[in-house]
Amino acid sequence: MSYLVFDIGSSTVKAALLEESGGLVAAARRSVALRSGPGANEKTADPEEWLEAAAAASREIIELAGKLRGGSPVAGIRAIAVSGNGPTLLAADADGRALGPALSWMDRRAVVEAAEVSRLAGVPVDSSFYLPKALWLMRNAERIREGARWFFSCPEYLAFRLSGEAVTYLPDPGYEPYIWSSTLLAALGLPAERFPPFVKPGSPVGALLSGSAERFGLAAGIPVVAGFPDFLACIVGSGSIEPGFACDRSGTSEAINLCAVKPYPGRALLSLPHAVPGLWNLSGGLSTAGKALEWVARVTGFSGLGADSLFAEAQRSPPGARGLVFLPYLAGERAPLWSPARRAAFVGLSLEHDRSDLARAACEALAFGLRYPLELARDSGFAARVVRTSGAPARNDFLQTLKADILGIPVEAPVIADCELVGDAAACALALGEASSLEEAARALVRVERRFEPDLRFRECHAETYAHYHEALAALGPVDERAAARRSEE
Repeated sequence: MSYLVFDIGSSTVKAALLEESGGLVAAARRSVALRSGPGANEKTADPEEWLEAAAAASREIIELAGKLRGGSPVAGIRAIAVSGNGPTLLAADADGRALGPALSWMDRRAVVEAAEVSRLAGVPVDSSFYLPKALWLMRNAERIREGARWFFSCPEYLAFRLSGEAVTYLPDPGYEPYIWSSTLLAALGLPAERFPPFVKPGSPVGALLSGSAERFGLAAGIPVVAGFPDFLACIVGSGSIEPGFACDRSGTSEAINLCAVKPYPGRALLSLPHAVPGLWNLSGGLSTAGKALEWVARVTGFSGLGADSLFAEAQRSPPGARGLVFLPYLAGERAPLWSPARRAAFVGLSLEHDRSDLARAACEALAFGLRYPLELARDSGFAARVVRTSGAPARNDFLQTLKADILGIPVEAPVIADCELVGDAAACALALGEASSLEEAARALVRVERRFEPDLRFRECHAETYAHYHEALAALGPVDERAAARRSEE
């Protein structure tokens, strides 16, 4: 018996067939695009591309599983769950057809709307979040204003196309200011009927429709379960369910998610309820992590050779990249900087540096971008004991060793690196009554494969480079703000 699970990423739709015990039966992935618009803050995706990618991955998995085990695995699939990147938002008609591209989590055009929502919500709501985007679409897209039936995030959209049931994933009422609430919708004059009802992750949504079953190579009637926003799926699927455990969710973006017993006492870090009731998730990170590595690979001639080639080149440069520091903020930043104006820079670049130094500085920058929020949390009494990594970079030993050295705490890599998929399996187990809680499901499904201990020989070198990173952040912040002001005037 097994669970079929999907995660919609920024550049890849991932899918897997997982045994109820957590073993991987088969997996597949398909590339999807993130498109830039004419404006600097416009980043969109095609919802139909997600759907076709998920369907193709499903058909491949069924074929692979059949070859590996003989016969058809379809009859053994007990539930389907979907997670996905956010805050990504789209509008759809009553039949589920998207009324235009989805505004991705990197899309920050709704700056004015974010200020309005923040004022009403009483908490900082970034222009990338759901409600500012919905408000922007209603004001600026007549087709959506006149024809929208539903607003969906990307996993909710796929769940609707699978089951015909419209829902909004709400892990906890504390998320409402960052998603939407009836109070905020009324205050903004938005029609509440266009925003689907809330359901908790791990709740039954509906049953697989016959048309979708045929498209995905499945049998109609399989239960469809509410998954998670991707970061919560990853937290659960990495087993970061105890205070002091942190999940490093790496991919196009990257964030550290620290499990804590109470919220962070300030607004630098995003404090949201954890998937485990009574606990909190303190987070911050890098909006362009994998994207920054892709950019460095392109400009240094490694584009198309794979991330491992860039990591191998980075190892030719010594720790500290010979004094070179990279700020990886290519498209603004959320927590802990909270500035859409931030931009990237190499600081200390000289004629003596080569592409191995650029590669090394970029890799170190990712770890610095995680160390920053962890130090903010530690200084307020929330110490991380271990970091669990997720995503394709979690398979690279150099990068995991580097993170352990720079963070100064052990880093662990789960057997299944795409932890979002394991989190979705936990949601399936909960919905079917095969686990009494997400904690129980996670403990049954998550297995750690490798552990990386920090090498204390490099502590001083990394501390010095990290100090330079912070100095560069402080010095270039005003420059970025002035440049953003000039762009807005043009």
